[in-house]
Amino acid sequence: MASKWEAVVFDLDGTLADTLRDIAEATNAALVKNGFPPCPLEQYPLMVGNGLRKLVERAAAGADKTAVLNIVEDFLSIYDRDCLVHTKAYPGMNDTLAALRGAGAKLFVVTNKPDAQAQKIVAGLYGDGLFEGVYGNREGRNTKPDPTLTLEILSRAGISPSRSLFVGDSDVDIYTASNAGMKSAGVTWGFRGKNELISAGADYIVENPQEILTI
Repeated sequence: MASKWEAVVFDLDGTLADTLRDIAEATNAALVKNGFPPCPLEQYPLMVGNGLRKLVERAAAGADKTAVLNIVEDFLSIYDRDCLVHTKAYPGMNDTLAALRGAGAKLFVVTNKPDAQAQKIVAGLYGDGLFEGVYGNREGRNTKPDPTLTLEILSRAGISPSRSLFVGDSDVDIYTASNAGMKSAGVTWGFRGKNELISAGADYIVENPQEILTI
C-alpha cells in the first residue's frame, strides 16, 4: 500500500533513539571538569531538546559565557567518543521505518543535536541508506522550531510540506511542524510525554512506532 505521506521527517533524541543516559553522562563529565556540580539524570528530559548550548546553560545555571563555551567544547569531545555507549533504537522502530520506505515515503532526520554525533548515532543504529538525509545542528543552521532547514530539505526533494509528516517527542517538534505547514505526530515514548504534545497542538498522538503506520 502506498504511503499517505511523501516524506516523513523524524526527530532523533527521544523519537528514533533513547539517547538520554549518554547525553546526561557526557554533560555531567563536562560540568565536573569545569567545576560545576553534575545534574541528576531525572532532570535531563526537561533540559534537552533545544540544542547543546541551551542544554549547557540549563545544566550549568548561572555560568558565564566563557564557562558555557568551555563546557560545550568538553561535552563535544566526550560525547563524540561515548554517544553510542548506552544509546539504542526504540523497539519496533526499525520495522516501522522499513515499512514506510517500502510504501514509498522518503525519510529524513532533523535534530537539534550536533550534526557529527547525529550522523554517527543514526548510522550506528540504523545503518546507511534508510534515510534520505540526516541533518543535525551546525554553524549557520537555525535550530528547531525554526522551520527553515526542514523546508529546504523538502524543497530539494520536490515534496510539499502538506504531503509530509513530522514525528517527534517534544513541543519543539510540534511547533516545527506547524511552522513548516506540516502535520505532526507526537510520540509518547520519548522524553516529554503526552500532555506536552497535546498542549503544543500535535495532530496525532502515537503510543508505539507501529501506530505511525496507521496515520
